[in-house]
Amino acid sequence: MVVGEEHVFQLLLQVVVGGVLIWGSAGELLGYLRTRSRLVRTTGVVVALEEGGAPPGVRSRSAVFRFTTQDGRSFQVTSSAHTWPGPKVGTSLPVVYDPERPWRAERAGVLLFKLWLAPLTLAFGVFLLYLAVREW
Repeated sequence: MVVGEEHVFQLLLQVVVGGVLIWGSAGELLGYLRTRSRLVRTTGVVVALEEGGAPPGVRSRSAVFRFTTQDGRSFQVTSSAHTWPGPKVGTSLPVVYDPERPWRAERAGVLLFKLWLAPLTLAFGVFLLYLAVREW
């Protein structure tokens, strides 16, 4: 069977995209599973909005929030979620953090969304790899 260059490119693209989706999703899920017993929930306050992180012509902001850990240390963290217009400065919001890595804290709703999305992207990545292997 002679395989055209376009077909090979499509298969490689499926393998790469599927692999990236599996790697990212599995990493997110495993990270959560490793730390879930240690996670602490607290309240943070939005202290700033960081512009950027989006392609030209698209407006997005990330909330920069401050929270205090159980041992009294204060941290300022930028959320991984980029939204528009974003929460207002001064807004209180729920925060989840690992006491061993409080600088990696996240807004509770963002963490929940990632945990909801990760199995879907993992399944899609597996599906892409399956299609590529089946066509190979």
